[in-house]
Amino acid sequence: MPELIKQKCRNPDAYLDEQDLKDIAEAEEDILQGRVYTTKELRAKLGIQ
Repeated sequence: MPELIKQKCRNPDAYLDEQDLKDIAEAEEDILQGRVYTTKELRAKLGIQ
């Protein structure tokens, strides 16, 4: 399965790891379920000020 997990990014030296793929799947599920966040909510969730 590791071959399936290593998908090339725009940067030829970078790869998506298992956590990246999990985060993408979670974000996709949020979108499909209609869960959207304002910029303010997203910044709070990510801890960005």
